Amino acid sequence: MGKNKKHRPFVSICTPTFNRRPFIENMFQCFRNQDYPKDRMEWIIVDDGTDKINDLIAKANIPQIKYFAVDTKMTLGAKRNLMHKHTKGSIIVYMDDDDYYPPDRVSHAVEKLESNKQALCAGSSEIYIYFKTLNRMVQCGPYGPNHATAGTFAFRRELLDQTKYEDHAALAEERAFLKDYTIPFVQLDPMKSILVFSHEHNTFDKRKMLENPHPDYLKDSTKTVNDFIKNKNEESIKDFFMNKIDKLLEAYEPGSPKMKPDVLEQIKKIEAERAEMLKKAQNQTANQIILQKPGEEPVVITPHEAVNIMQQQQGYIGELSKEKEVNTKRIAELEKMIIQLQMQIISKNKELKELKSTTSVVSPTETKPNNNNEEVITTNVLSAAEIPKSVPLMMVEAD
Repeated sequence: MGKNKKHRPFVSICTPTFNRRPFIENMFQCFRNQDYPKDRMEWIIVDDGTDKINDLIAKANIPQIKYFAVDTKMTLGAKRNLMHKHTKGSIIVYMDDDDYYPPDRVSHAVEKLESNKQALCAGSSEIYIYFKTLNRMVQCGPYGPNHATAGTFAFRRELLDQTKYEDHAALAEERAFLKDYTIPFVQLDPMKSILVFSHEHNTFDKRKMLENPHPDYLKDSTKTVNDFIKNKNEESIKDFFMNKIDKLLEAYEPGSPKMKPDVLEQIKKIEAERAEMLKKAQNQTANQIILQKPGEEPVVITPHEAVNIMQQQQGYIGELSKEKEVNTKRIAELEKMIIQLQMQIISKNKELKELKSTTSVVSPTETKPNNNNEEVITTNVLSAAEIPKSVPLMMVEAD
């Protein structure tokens, strides 16, 4: 990683969990595989589930773990705020309990923040979700330069002086934490950040995303699970997600989404709000006029602006019509002149042909004696070329 590990930033890994027992060993393995120095990390786990995992924590024997069991069900926003209070690292990195994180998840995030001093937070606006039942990899995003999914967050401790999560937020908590995505941000490589697996215990059924996908933000990918999980020491992780997960979740009732009524209620509320927003947007669009100029972005204009533009266009069309009328008359005049010239040319050509057809003219007569001493009148024939130009062309008879 280019620096002495003693000088590497101390990192606090944060994981909120609720009734995810089937995923926990997998989560442990993702942490063990991290290539960032373990002595420069701590791992804060806050568990508010009804099926506490303290037994699995003890069995894992991972000294970096600091486990906090909470008896009362908490919203995700409140739980993340509580995690932050227990951290001491200069950089905080999220690792959720049901996703795959590559071995360079932590090191990549730290390096990005260190090389981008102006950024307070790092994350990936582009993530990949694998739908095993559909054998389909879907690319989500990117949505924007300051946007990311919380499961990919890594940020400086100083950020907590400016912001916190809304305590009532059960999901979709990123916007408020990033102050409407205005926090100075740096993007992470999605291949070094996370791979999300859609499963039956997702509180929000990710398959709903595929029902009416936005072509700019949701698209099929040619990437495969092997492009993400590729190391030999990760075979157990791949086997879990590809082969074991369905039966394990089917047999684990505490992890069912119905065990999170607060989240389900907020999902229902968000869906209703989005439906209302969509309805309003459709109504607004129906009353809006959109101007699309070639090579430019569409612009919404007012009816008054539209009338002015139409009047300008009508005036321009009127000017073009007048120009067309003048040009049409001029063309007609020119065509008439051409016809007259053509007729004159034909007439002159005819005269020239008649002139050339006159092959001879009569010259003055001469009297010659014949053999019988009789006078014979002869006529000299001159060609037209032999006639002096000053002499008018005519027939000359003998006296």
